[in-house]
Amino acid sequence: MELKKVTMNLTERDIANAEILTARLHSRNKASTVSTALAIMEALTRKIEDGGELIVRKKDGSIETVLIAGLDGAG
Repeated sequence: MELKKVTMNLTERDIANAEILTARLHSRNKASTVSTALAIMEALTRKIEDGGELIVRKKDGSIETVLIAGLDGAG
């Protein structure tokens, strides 16, 4: 696997999200967190583009459909 260095400008919100996800995913570092987040988003968007839906069942049993902006049908 070829590695490439990427430099990004992040907002305070982006940094906070990376810190939260690093803790929730028990990642070694933020680079690992970003790699995992990209892999998850690729898998989810592929399934949605193939006609699937992203559905979340809450603890109370109710169901929500999650829309991702930029994908067909999500605005």
